[in-house]
Amino acid sequence: MIRLPTPSGAHAVGVRDLEFGPGLLTRAWYPAPAGITTLPRAYAVGPERQLLFTWTARRNPGWDVATSTALLADASTNSHPDAPVLQGRHPTIVFSHGADLYPAQNTALMEELASHGFVVVSVLQQGGGFAVRPDGSTLDTDQTFLSAAVDLFARIERFMRAGNDIDARFAWFNELWATGKVVAVARDWRDRMIAVADALQGAPADDLMAACDLSRLSYAGMSLGGSAAVSAAHADPRARAAVNLDGVHYGSDLFGRPSRVPILALSADQANVADYREGAGDQHYYNDFFYEDFAAMGLRKDIVRIRIKGTMHRDFTDLTLIPGKRHLDRLGSADGERVTRLVSQFTLEFLRRFVLKEEPEWEVTDVSHIRAWARMP
Repeated sequence: MIRLPTPSGAHAVGVRDLEFGPGLLTRAWYPAPAGITTLPRAYAVGPERQLLFTWTARRNPGWDVATSTALLADASTNSHPDAPVLQGRHPTIVFSHGADLYPAQNTALMEELASHGFVVVSVLQQGGGFAVRPDGSTLDTDQTFLSAAVDLFARIERFMRAGNDIDARFAWFNELWATGKVVAVARDWRDRMIAVADALQGAPADDLMAACDLSRLSYAGMSLGGSAAVSAAHADPRARAAVNLDGVHYGSDLFGRPSRVPILALSADQANVADYREGAGDQHYYNDFFYEDFAAMGLRKDIVRIRIKGTMHRDFTDLTLIPGKRHLDRLGSADGERVTRLVSQFTLEFLRRFVLKEEPEWEVTDVSHIRAWARMP
């Protein structure tokens, strides 16, 4: 039995599915007033549950559904469907799932943020993930996207083998932008996230849309969605910050160039990555070329890079809560509930500092080796 962690904020959490016309299917979590008596929703039911099981068979044929994603599907959340919205206007986050994943993949994080007063709107990247429309019809990952993903995974294998060779990793990114299928996908995902913010700003004034404060807008995402989120925040003048949950940056927009906004970049433990990537070795952090000028890399205090020990890529989703997860692909040794708490705490404290202008504390990751490399004759 799985129960998502109880949010630490003062507010109850509401959840609602919204579709802003063709291609903009979303799920929103938001602060709700105290005293709600309706039962919270289960993690995934009906067609959504079946899509999760179909994904398990497609991407993880060695997983036993009954002891993995079925347990997550049956989990009790803290989200009350269609609850009233807490009075007032609230800072707003547009979120994107990862490649071949789903808008609710970080429900625990969304609930935590909503309990502290944020509205979080998670978009389906149509063609690159799966979800259920409000009318019960389903959308799933398509073959065009899966082809781009196969191409990307082969490239990542080569990137991992480059190890600590900075010049080889530099060349890898330039080759990616010249020939990689994922580049156009990442650009489309960025644009879809910005379109959601546009829709929120221009939507009819119902209680949820009226509560979205776009003057305190952030973008966030996981994996490919994290790359898209950072690019969206850099491109959208309304945005104040971006959060990237273990996503390689696939755009050239911030390659050795300063980000317009503060960025929190949480990443998996390289020691755990090496466990399943033969030849990965002790390589540097994969986004150490991004977000700042090469010669000034690591000097900005508002570019916060944090590695969470014992984690692997999928630990940055609710999948980390599955019991016995260490035996499952791309899930690490760290306790899943602890990882979930850490991701929530780091994200919340970052947003408090750079969106709400409060003052948390943290330890940053050193990327000074890029400065030294850039200054070599």
